[in-house]
Amino acid sequence: MTELKTTITAILAKMSDVKKPQRDFLTHTLILFLSIRSRINFLQLERHSEGAYRESTFRSQFEMFFDFAQFNTHLTKTYGSGHFIIGFDPSYIRKSGKHTEQTDKYWSGCSSRREWGLEAGVFSAIDIENHTAFHLDAIISPNQKECQERSISLMDHYVNAVFWSAEYLEQLSRYLVVDAFFSKKDFILLILERTNLHIIGRWRDDPDFMYLYDGPKKEGRGAPLKYDGKFNASKPDFSKMTLSYEDENVRIYDCIVYSKALKRNIRIAYTIWLGEKGKERIKIYYSTDLDLPAWVIVEYYTARFQEEFLFRDGKQFTGLNHCQARGANKLEYHWNCSLTAINIAKVHFLLSVPKEHRKSFSMADVKTQCYNHLLINRLFRIFENDTELQLNNPNFSIYNDKVKELFTFGCIAA
Repeated sequence: MTELKTTITAILAKMSDVKKPQRDFLTHTLILFLSIRSRINFLQLERHSEGAYRESTFRSQFEMFFDFAQFNTHLTKTYGSGHFIIGFDPSYIRKSGKHTEQTDKYWSGCSSRREWGLEAGVFSAIDIENHTAFHLDAIISPNQKECQERSISLMDHYVNAVFWSAEYLEQLSRYLVVDAFFSKKDFILLILERTNLHIIGRWRDDPDFMYLYDGPKKEGRGAPLKYDGKFNASKPDFSKMTLSYEDENVRIYDCIVYSKALKRNIRIAYTIWLGEKGKERIKIYYSTDLDLPAWVIVEYYTARFQEEFLFRDGKQFTGLNHCQARGANKLEYHWNCSLTAINIAKVHFLLSVPKEHRKSFSMADVKTQCYNHLLINRLFRIFENDTELQLNNPNFSIYNDKVKELFTFGCIAA
């Protein structure tokens, strides 16, 4: 617990506008999100606070603004490898009732249909070298009624979310990686015009591309020839493409084409995934940065799936779906605490271990250790003056190796 507090305090010290009461509260809250094994709501936070904060305090503090994007950017730059890409993915959050702000039917990837609840637009920094993702910020999506009142679409909101966060995103990477849903000109062109970010994504299977002409200059009158035929995704002209990478599982072809939808040149990675019995799956990945090699485009796009583990760990272990508040501010604060707590766990339990000695990261074990630590500390405080515990005896100190063994009791991979 001391190491976790030290990590959080060190990052908060870099934020000059955060006062001591808020620093103490956030440190306490993030550790509780890692320690509580049941549902994480305001009442449970009070029960595990040992009198430090009341339920009403948690409610009022969760209503206040805290710049999680700045906090997590500092943390990522301090403990990450420095080789990042930015991921953005809206995630469905289960929520019943009709009185919570911004509830509506949103797309749920798990059930492959629209379901009633909330949606969090989550930014993450994917660490390429460490093969993990750091949470940056979570922003609540407006429902249909809110969009109509503001005369915007949900896509407009996603674009605005990138604008709001661009100050921190651009400190970490030049590349924003999104899924095929965002391969639309309304998203891509606005991001390129108003930020310094490039887009990496996957295109639909029937793109409207044109090959670029690179032959000898045409003689005579008329405009120079720009294009050299239409790109056919099912039967591409491999003579106009370059093999960028090949192994037993995949072949990646590199080509710069003209996109009619975007009205600009883009670099594509025409990728053939080789399955069992010779079955092939074709995917078209792209980048608006023409200097990025095709194999890197595929590497970056596939790396974005690390952020899915953030959602999984948040929903299974740190109460991402547990918030019982109905206000948008409290919901965003809760979501950000849930996902930021995973960052803290990764720094202490994963990145602090030399790369060659690392095992797989298990949030289940993290929760078990943090809960054991909370319980043992509680035990020592309750019997502080009881001679039976012999607290002055170094053989029964909380720092004793035998006592430390209790912290990992019940861990799957201890």
